[in-house]
Amino acid sequence: MPFVSVVIPAKNAEATLGETLESLTAQSFRDFEVVLVNDGSTDGTAAVAASFAERLSIKVVTHESSRGVAESINDGLRASDSEFVARLDADDLAAPQRLERQLSFLSSRPGIDVCGSHMQIFGVENGQRVDRHVLAHPTESAEIRTALLQRCAISHPSVLCRRSTFERFGFYDPRFDFAEDYELWCRASLLGAQFANIPEVLTHYRKHAGQVSSQKAQLQYERDIAIKARYMAAMLQGENPGLLPQFIALQTQFRSRDIALTVLQQCGPTMTRLARAVPHSDEYARIVTGSLMRHLR
Repeated sequence: MPFVSVVIPAKNAEATLGETLESLTAQSFRDFEVVLVNDGSTDGTAAVAASFAERLSIKVVTHESSRGVAESINDGLRASDSEFVARLDADDLAAPQRLERQLSFLSSRPGIDVCGSHMQIFGVENGQRVDRHVLAHPTESAEIRTALLQRCAISHPSVLCRRSTFERFGFYDPRFDFAEDYELWCRASLLGAQFANIPEVLTHYRKHAGQVSSQKAQLQYERDIAIKARYMAAMLQGENPGLLPQFIALQTQFRSRDIALTVLQQCGPTMTRLARAVPHSDEYARIVTGSLMRHLR
């Protein structure tokens, strides 16, 4: 039984999957398998996966029709029984030392359930890779759990976690496709999960127009707000957070400063009460200050 299963959902990923799998052939840690979930692809995704059969331990789960990202990852989890599970998308790249570094980190920090890392964002222009910026999140659990009030502070393609994480906190919820990772991390946080991000680039994230996050922005925003509202309500012991999720969401753009002020007047008292419930006051202060500057400047 492999020590790690790398779960990759793939739908019509023929153009990028080969590069993703190639990055896994270069891993310094070798005791792993790839569980590729072919989610109703109509291109050459299956053929690309098959071409790596002699270079990687690769298991393919096939959906005859698309079931979505959450169900695909869940089926990948069910098809594996490794002690650790890593996530990677079919257009992203793993740094050669990724699995080794994350396993070493979790070995030294047995209380951590979910381990992410910094990510290098890149694109391809005129056939050439162009590095854009590094996406860095807080590194310690209390900061991460507080940052979840505003954003998904664990980058999904960078995650390696213990299988027991899913046994304790549940699988991905298909009702939150396009934000399935954010929902799971918030749910797990409320149930006591501990998180960490290694402050190194261990995953390279490809940004391009065909991504779900570009095509389904409105649906993603609506689910993002619903997740925030539930997370805040739990921290507030059942109190409805009102418009606070919208005020602190990074995607929210009010049509005018006056509208933003009206929303702030409505949610200001809730914002103050939430300050007494968060795990990390400094991170919460950064969230609030940034939101005020963004909407009221």
